[in-house]
Amino acid sequence: MRVHQFVHTLNYGDAISGEALLIQRVLAEMGIEGEIYSVNTHEKLIGKTRDWRDFAVAEDDGPTAVLLHYSIGSPLNQKLLDTPNILRGLIYHNLTPVEWYAPYNAVVAANLALGREELPRLLPAMDVVLADSEYNRSELDEMGCPQSQVLSLALDTEKWKIAPNPGIAANLSGSGERNILHVGRFAPNKCIEDIIKAFYFYHHKIEEKSTLWLIGADIDTEIYSFELRRLVSELRLKHAVRFVGSVSDCELSAYYQNADLYLCMSEHEGFCVPLLEAMRFGVPTIAFAATAVPETLGDGGFLVQEKRHSEIAELMNEILQNQKLREDTVRRGQARAAEFSEARFGEALRKTVVDPLQARLGSSGALRQGVAERG
Repeated sequence: MRVHQFVHTLNYGDAISGEALLIQRVLAEMGIEGEIYSVNTHEKLIGKTRDWRDFAVAEDDGPTAVLLHYSIGSPLNQKLLDTPNILRGLIYHNLTPVEWYAPYNAVVAANLALGREELPRLLPAMDVVLADSEYNRSELDEMGCPQSQVLSLALDTEKWKIAPNPGIAANLSGSGERNILHVGRFAPNKCIEDIIKAFYFYHHKIEEKSTLWLIGADIDTEIYSFELRRLVSELRLKHAVRFVGSVSDCELSAYYQNADLYLCMSEHEGFCVPLLEAMRFGVPTIAFAATAVPETLGDGGFLVQEKRHSEIAELMNEILQNQKLREDTVRRGQARAAEFSEARFGEALRKTVVDPLQARLGSSGALRQGVAERG
């Protein structure tokens, strides 16, 4: 059996893209080969994908399955339905509610709306339906798809074997500053303005020697990014807030290794991989308790139920000043991150994807016969 994957955009540093590459590697270790097909590919990942328009199944290809990573309206969705003689799987990564993007990007908002419209039509045609969190699985349940299972995202161990960028590491470690970190796209649902507001109280009222590092791209959300920069200026924080943009893995490793605290105020997440990454690097984490965030964070960090910015700043200070509390938080965070190991992911992938697809082939392994019988 071959297992291919459809990903609308294979992006550098993106959680969905990272999972697709990890699935490809883990399946290869099981002896199952497959390509990744995408509509768009980041320049750093050229050669890792094939153009989606080139996808076809030849007579001599043998049993073939395709996993669709679902997070937006895409021509890949219809492509999956139209391709005959294949097994079909869907991994639901959640769809950001349209209202988050409507004020900032009409095209993205329309694609998200299309994604919500198309999903109920795809689900009945799938042989396997997965979600990467229980929160996402519950959404599928509400759509009338109770047979879905959870395949949690994993921490890619290969990604972090690279040495951290020495220049960035030296800059952060030698600054004498408290380094507060957030990693993620400048997307409106991530509510980065609340991070900035909490940091305002921490920096101006508690610890002047502090810097907020905001790492992530603002492609498709340039207007929102401008609003954040304007807020930083209004709060007299231009000297203390760094808009870093996209970074390489070795650079990101340096930021994680030298961060004193990680802050997340997102109000919509289907999983939120940076929480795991921060905990893996031993960075104490504070996050707003919304959507899938409590499920991902577990007991590895601090959840806040309300966005009282001054009180969040006080919590930041308590964690940074109380050595016992900090050490306990780091220990719990690293234990939580360890639960999302690549080994566990491989076991879950076999259980939720490989075994069910093999079972669909039947004892004869004749995929085309099985498809014909299914109608």
